[in-house]
Amino acid sequence: MRTKRIFTTALTAALTGAACFTGMTGAASAAVTGTAAAGNVPVPGGPIAKANAPGNSSATTISLNWSGYAATSAKKFTYVHSAYVQPAITCPGVANQWVSNWAGLDGYNTPTVEQDGTDAHCGGPGNTTPKYEAWYEMYPAGSVNVFAVHPGDMIDASVSYAYGEFSLTISDRTTGKSKTVSATCSSCARASAEWIIERPALCNNALTNCFLTRLADFGTSTMGGDEAQVTGGKVKGVAGFTNFPIDMVDPVSGGGFISLDTVGPLSGNSFTATWDRSGNTVPITLG
Repeated sequence: MRTKRIFTTALTAALTGAACFTGMTGAASAAVTGTAAAGNVPVPGGPIAKANAPGNSSATTISLNWSGYAATSAKKFTYVHSAYVQPAITCPGVANQWVSNWAGLDGYNTPTVEQDGTDAHCGGPGNTTPKYEAWYEMYPAGSVNVFAVHPGDMIDASVSYAYGEFSLTISDRTTGKSKTVSATCSSCARASAEWIIERPALCNNALTNCFLTRLADFGTSTMGGDEAQVTGGKVKGVAGFTNFPIDMVDPVSGGGFISLDTVGPLSGNSFTATWDRSGNTVPITLG
């Protein structure tokens, strides 16, 4: 497994644990696919990187890479779902600008994440061309891109678990494209469900030089149909569980943080996030 740590002058946030994956179906390999900046590959999923914020309310989680909502339960989760319109991003010609929307299980308090969603980044000459992809990931195995998406497409993301097997489905309702893969994982805790807007990590091929990207300007993004289920329970909206709003922040020189986006309150089974600023790249270590 890989341990993810964040090192800055303002904080040290550490994630530890062990994971073992077997029987990945539908993935060509465990390697991360797709390209970012020259020499880098994206890692659009992975556990939350929590930040220590003195005086922060315990009701809100402060994170360097996630924003959105997480739910926990005394029983194991068996299902998570979200639907959203793929947000369009604005590319001002600045390198390493990414954003990813996804739904998944684990990662909030555990080192594995079973997840799928879409990402958008600024590529092409001068980093001025928006690019959009759908993907799935059984972290710490690498993410796998499955098809291109477009801004305005209606995206449906879900992860389910039954009879010892995870099923990950990412669908573009607008184009009809869909991908479902199955995987087994003996150490996945199924301890949380998440509905997340993230700035992913970029790493070299050896995963020895990694950093969190800047947050691409996505304007606003509403994640709806945010539902989950636990063993023996009914499908419920995020508000039906113990849930935690998550704010994404950037460390500020000299100490403290500044928000990168604003996550609104739950409205039924949905919430809306609004981009505030791109922030800076933040070095991390995977290993």
